[in-house]
Amino acid sequence: MLYRMAKDEIAILKRALERQKKARAQAERILEEKSKELYDTAEHLKRANARLENLLDEKTDEVDAGFLSIIDSYVVMDLGFNVVRSNESAKDFLQFDKDSPKINLSSYVHPDFAQYTAESVQTLLDTGVLKNYRSKIILPNGEEKFVQINASIIYDRNRNPIAAQGILRDITQEKDIENLLANQRKQLKESENRLSTLIKNLEMAVLLEDENRNIALTNKKFCEMFSVPANPEDMTGMDCGCAAEKTKDLFKNPDQFMARVTEILENREPVLADELEMVDGRILERDYIPVISDGVYKGHLWSYRDVTLNRTFKRNLQAEKDKYSGIIANMNLGLVEVDTEDRIQMVNQSFCEMSGFTEEELTGKHASDVLSVQDESIIAEKNAKRIQNQSDSYEVEVINKYNEFRHWLISGAPRYDEKGKVIGSIGIHLDITEQKNLQLEKEKLLDKLEQSNESLKEYAYVVSHDLKSPLRSIEALASWLKNDYSEALGETGREYLGMIQDKIESMENLISGILAYSTANTSELNNTQIDLNEVISGIVDSIYIPENVKVVAPAPLPNIIADRTKMHQLFQNIISNAVVHIDKKVGKVEVLFQEESDHWKFRIKDNGVGIPKKYHKKIFDIFQSASTDKKSTGIGLSIVKKIIDRYNGSVWVESEEGIGTDFHFTIEKQTLKTERHEDLTSEKTI
Repeated sequence: MLYRMAKDEIAILKRALERQKKARAQAERILEEKSKELYDTAEHLKRANARLENLLDEKTDEVDAGFLSIIDSYVVMDLGFNVVRSNESAKDFLQFDKDSPKINLSSYVHPDFAQYTAESVQTLLDTGVLKNYRSKIILPNGEEKFVQINASIIYDRNRNPIAAQGILRDITQEKDIENLLANQRKQLKESENRLSTLIKNLEMAVLLEDENRNIALTNKKFCEMFSVPANPEDMTGMDCGCAAEKTKDLFKNPDQFMARVTEILENREPVLADELEMVDGRILERDYIPVISDGVYKGHLWSYRDVTLNRTFKRNLQAEKDKYSGIIANMNLGLVEVDTEDRIQMVNQSFCEMSGFTEEELTGKHASDVLSVQDESIIAEKNAKRIQNQSDSYEVEVINKYNEFRHWLISGAPRYDEKGKVIGSIGIHLDITEQKNLQLEKEKLLDKLEQSNESLKEYAYVVSHDLKSPLRSIEALASWLKNDYSEALGETGREYLGMIQDKIESMENLISGILAYSTANTSELNNTQIDLNEVISGIVDSIYIPENVKVVAPAPLPNIIADRTKMHQLFQNIISNAVVHIDKKVGKVEVLFQEESDHWKFRIKDNGVGIPKKYHKKIFDIFQSASTDKKSTGIGLSIVKKIIDRYNGSVWVESEEGIGTDFHFTIEKQTLKTERHEDLTSEKTI
């Protein structure tokens, strides 16, 4: 049994060995087949590689030809920056050709970019690629250019760097545009900063909101105007809707304020001068401007101005304007405004009534075409004066719409615009026809009066002469009777004869007084320089002065310019009146004076009987006298009054009975008038 088992194992092993031999033989066949396939494949790869190398050389030539024909500059350089190959664009741009000597690109680098270029080349060597390198270069002709370079390293078959190739692009114009844009952006930023500063410092309150109604910008004035307890910078980003709700009670009508804000924001249309009334009485003016960019709503700007004073001023101004408009419309003076071409701009009702035309018939018309002025040249003359900033008054004769001849007094003045330029004239017209007619009538009456005065003067001289002749005859007869028949007449007859002689003397004095009175204010004044001391001395020598009376001037009297005869009459009448009414044992008449700016002031003082107060004014009227002397005519002091009136002075009396009288009077200072002859070589004092 063991034998059998061993025999079976051997048989099994034999069979296994046979199978192993067969498997080995089969493996060898497979190995031979694979080896042949590998050999064939290697040979095929050798042939394919050769073909690929040839194809690669062909493609490289094609690529090189493509690079050489591109528009941008293409350059191949060795690692020492020497140009190996380049296309025509590079030659034109870098200004070299095939006949040029050896070109080294490092000589083109601008000194300002030397360090940057060195760092960029190192990056190229480290990474094999250089993208968007920008630099400034200097061309052989000295021209400076900006270039952009994209470069890569060229390797040999062992991956060793042997050269570099790159595309150069002239970006000078692009750089100029970039610089321009940079400057513009800088200027825009500066403008934005200035605008922001301006807004912050504006005298008006400003609030800029974005499209979500958040605060983008505001200023200090806004915070002050609405009593916001925060700085403008701290308010940026705040919700304006909530802020408006909090501040609405500052306005007189809060609900209306909120509704108006909503309305404006919904419409998104500009709003100007929207008026707001505050609870504290202020009046604000609000503007709303939407901010729209490229048709897209970006927010809005609010601005507020306090116009309280302006509104108050305007209201007061309007009230004044209404008041004066009412006055102008209803005053009796005609008001007309014309432009520089004499075209009527405005008239009032009084002028319409004066001219007879309606406002519609006058407005817009040339004044010379509507109003019939007798002397048309005067209007052109006055309009020329207005342009020269001159004002004056003048009279014109016109014929109104009803063909009535009228006299107008016109006061004209230039009319200016707000810049002070003359834009026309304004005239105030007064119808003086009635006054003019009265003036003409007055002139006629004055002519008649002058003629009458001349006649009266002549009559006074005639009467004086004719009356004095028989008086002298009567006086002579009375003297003869007294001398020849004194004894025959007896005492009574001599008394009667004396009375006749007194009456004759009174009558003669009266006639002389009337003649003097009639010429006191009509005779021509012959003003010369006179010494009043001489005048008084002459009076003292020519009139009767009682022995107990002295006429003195405590201080030397002045030299004045006046008519000598009139001054003699003036002082003589007062002094004569004084010396005959002194009842004291020692009588005294003093002539005193005082110089004032425009007048001489005199005082003639006596210690006589005095004048009752009831006569203080009457004594200067003709035929009025306070004296009981039958020889007094009552004319002397009336002549004094007339002379003083001619010298624009005044006269008055101060007196107390039993003590004395002071006569006060003033006369205006005069100047010598000269009359020049034609040869202008001499002067005549008149």
